[in-house]
Amino acid sequence: MTQLAPKPDTGAFDRRLLHRAKGATVYIGVCAGLGLAQTACVIAGAWLIASLIAGAFAGGRDLASLAPELVGLAAVLAARALLASVQEAAAHRAAAGVKSGLRRQALDKLMHLPSGTRHTGETANLLVRGVDALDAYFARYLPQLVLAAIVPVGVLAVMVVAYPPAALIVLLTLPLIPLFGILIGRYTKARAERQWASTSALAHHFADLVAGLPTLKAFGRAAKQAGAIEATTGEYRRRSMALLRVAFCSALVLELAASLSVAIVAVTVGVQLVEGGLAGAAGLQTALLVLILAPEAYLPLRNVGAHYHASAEGLAAAEQVFGILAEAPEPGAEPAPEAPQTGAAALPSAPHIAPPLRRAPTIMFRRTVFAYPGRDPLPELSLTVPAAQTTVLTARSGAGKSTLLAALLGFRRPVGGSIAFDGTDLTRLDLEAIRRSVAWLPQKPVLIDGTVADNVRLAVPYEPSDPAVAKAIAAAHAPDGRRRVAASGAGLSAGEAARVGLARLLLRADLLDTPVLLLDEPTAHLDADTERAVLESFEPYRENRTVLIASHRDAVRAIADREVDW
Repeated sequence: MTQLAPKPDTGAFDRRLLHRAKGATVYIGVCAGLGLAQTACVIAGAWLIASLIAGAFAGGRDLASLAPELVGLAAVLAARALLASVQEAAAHRAAAGVKSGLRRQALDKLMHLPSGTRHTGETANLLVRGVDALDAYFARYLPQLVLAAIVPVGVLAVMVVAYPPAALIVLLTLPLIPLFGILIGRYTKARAERQWASTSALAHHFADLVAGLPTLKAFGRAAKQAGAIEATTGEYRRRSMALLRVAFCSALVLELAASLSVAIVAVTVGVQLVEGGLAGAAGLQTALLVLILAPEAYLPLRNVGAHYHASAEGLAAAEQVFGILAEAPEPGAEPAPEAPQTGAAALPSAPHIAPPLRRAPTIMFRRTVFAYPGRDPLPELSLTVPAAQTTVLTARSGAGKSTLLAALLGFRRPVGGSIAFDGTDLTRLDLEAIRRSVAWLPQKPVLIDGTVADNVRLAVPYEPSDPAVAKAIAAAHAPDGRRRVAASGAGLSAGEAARVGLARLLLRADLLDTPVLLLDEPTAHLDADTERAVLESFEPYRENRTVLIASHRDAVRAIADREVDW
């Protein structure tokens, strides 16, 4: 699970969310402007309501004389509704921008972190459902936080002028709301982080279960996983209900504190009305104005507490995203340049995607040691892959052939020794540039939902021409480019999937002229005739390139300039 990065206590307002998202600071300014306008509407509405009631009951005014106040009240109510609508639209726009920015930055960071350190299901859940939970933070919590800083000040200023004793009571009791909110919020934050950890564990377990379902069914173990899912979801349910209990209880505490404070104001004003301290239509208007404004002073602070609970899950997810952004990238990994949006003809005018290795390099593994958690380190290996030759690795299964290929792309790091291209250590090279110089065929090519041609097009960072794709498919003897395939591999046999991966490699070699080719068991699932045809098509691509192949097949070993075993 992703570890949270060390951070300062951000309190109720996390500035990192604003610093990392364009337009978010503007949104805070919009919130402040709307908050001032809403404060003016609150005060104007309270004054108009008090004036209408006092004029009708104590001033003896008829309906015609009250018409201006009625029209003004209708206009104020309409203005408040309009401001709320504008606030909602601005909130959703800002939230969308922040979420998009966080996802883009996190994905860019993940592209430059070591592979295999994070579970796919957990990460997908974090970047989709977790980041989506920030909607409540921007659409509800932040606007109320701004209102909580503006509305009470404006209300208190009016109450000081209208009736100072009531303003003093509000001033003394108002801090109780944020005090209780802070105490409860700290407890809620810890609960929300545990809740998000439970959600991540559920996503992790479910993704593993779905991925391994065919194997579990084949061995009759699928039904027994129901108990594990039930236990995980039960824990998630218990944590969710506990978090809801905290939210409901905290809302009750805040409501009780605000209600008691308003009651004290009401009693004070009522006593003055009875004793004649506030007499006549003017006195009744003042009393009503104070009674109407008093709850408005507490309302934004109560709402802040209530909406904090709704946004807590999103903030917990944001902490994990910041943890990803704080991680150290791979040595030599730099942000990838943007790919051109045109076809292959634009390649000469886009030097930033041209392979940095202008000729086939000599690759050297110097006393290299790799290790995996839970097993002994692989044997130390020193190996030289000659330039512009084909080297076939024939070591036993599990000896580290695939690891060596992955290490050349920076997907695996040696715990000892070094890797060099033409004598220059890999850690001193631009890893992204090295990757653009390599065409790679892994043991299990990753597929996407779409056609075979769509999958082959992934080989280059721009849209290749249809003839180029067709040439690569034909050379690899891959299935028809129009055939539909699923990301799970449904629609293709293991041998057909391997040939789709080989077509990718050939397309990349054709269009980017990569001087290094890496192939991991390229013909493992092919029959002898197809294997022979594929290797014949592959022959021209070996010329003037450093080719490294991991394979035990005799036909592949026959094309080698050098064979290495250990």
